Amino acid sequence: MKNILPWLKKNWLVPSLCVFMVAVLAGTWWYSSAWNAQIRDEQQKAAGDLLTKINNMKVTYALPVVAGDAKAVEVSSPPNAVLTTKFAERKKQLLDQREGVVKIAEAFNKGDKKPLIDGLFPAPAAGQEQLKQLEFVQKLVGNATQGTQSAYQGLLDSVRAGGPVGSTQLTEQINDIARRETEKLRGTDGKRELTAAEKETISKLLLDARRSEYVRRANEISVYADMSAFPSSNAGPGGNPGMGNNLGAGSNQILLSAPATPPNIRQAFLWQADFWLLQDVFAIIRAANTGPGGKLTSERDSVVKRIEKIEILPWKVQTASEGIGTGIDPGASQAVGGEFKDSISGHSDGASTDYDVRRARLTLIVSSARLPELFNSIGRSNFAFIVGFAMEKVDGWQDLSNGYYYGDESVVRVLLDIEFTWLRSWTEPLFPLPVRKGLGLPDPAPPGESGEHHDDGPK
Repeated sequence: MKNILPWLKKNWLVPSLCVFMVAVLAGTWWYSSAWNAQIRDEQQKAAGDLLTKINNMKVTYALPVVAGDAKAVEVSSPPNAVLTTKFAERKKQLLDQREGVVKIAEAFNKGDKKPLIDGLFPAPAAGQEQLKQLEFVQKLVGNATQGTQSAYQGLLDSVRAGGPVGSTQLTEQINDIARRETEKLRGTDGKRELTAAEKETISKLLLDARRSEYVRRANEISVYADMSAFPSSNAGPGGNPGMGNNLGAGSNQILLSAPATPPNIRQAFLWQADFWLLQDVFAIIRAANTGPGGKLTSERDSVVKRIEKIEILPWKVQTASEGIGTGIDPGASQAVGGEFKDSISGHSDGASTDYDVRRARLTLIVSSARLPELFNSIGRSNFAFIVGFAMEKVDGWQDLSNGYYYGDESVVRVLLDIEFTWLRSWTEPLFPLPVRKGLGLPDPAPPGESGEHHDDGPK
């Protein structure tokens, strides 16, 4: 102890530094411990805030509504790579399926309807305007000198339509039979008056001959119809009492002969569109009169016995391009009476930019017992709806005297208003510029440009 004190006095700096070092280490430890706790608390708070933000930040994953679904499938969740991938894959699958259904519907709706000639719609090439319009008119009305029939006659041929036995021809045949049978009965006495029994025999022969001619003609065709059934300003007598004579005032007229000057592009398109409507009408007749073997039946076995009259009602595309209408008003059909105020189908011409509504009015002689077959044919043919119906009795004896033989079935005259829906996806690309302007549609985009966009990510 005595030796330590002198040494400490002599070397006081060493112990002082040792004490200082211990104090520094102790102080450092104390301050570092307090600082670590503070940093830890701050980091824990920051991490907690960030986790809360992540939990509160959610993405809505959604699948599009498809037919039959009550509502869209939606999942609200924080961003999740697995969900993103799964929903993107499923959404693409649904969109591809929906696109496939749309293409099938468009193909069904369009059918075999196409322009009668190529290169006219929506606009002919520069310098080809008059040439193409004249070519279109010739295709529509035919050219007797060139041996080409009209497109309208082609529609009649597609259902194996024809007129009744010609009255002049039948009268000549009956008179010839009567003359020959009379001469046979008189024998060598050419002036002898026939007995009542002989006259009755000849009368029966003439009746059988007349009926045989009616049956022969009925077996040659599938339905009675000729060009007089089409709406035209110079159509022959085809009206029927009480139902059709005053219903065609607002009907579009078909073109029966080439006009003196070529039609403008708008008028040509309207004639083309009316021809498409007639194609839809004749598709119904063909479906109704097709037998189980897939072939048209003879008139005696047909559902539709006779086409008396076809009327083509004007449509929005026509009236708008005439300046009568204005642009599309999506809310117009909902103003008064709801969506069914214009039609039991809920469709209204001019109420949508996705479709147009066409209407035709048909006056037909139909087998009364087989009316449901006609209705089923309408339901199977394009997007067609019956929106009006009337029925009346037929004077069979009067029609028979005019050469119309309907077989043994009871028949009725029906008046049908049929509504067709045409998708714009196939018609609008053919709209000429005057029609587009009348409807308020933008000019067509240059080739190669498209506004389509597919979003495969979260909603």
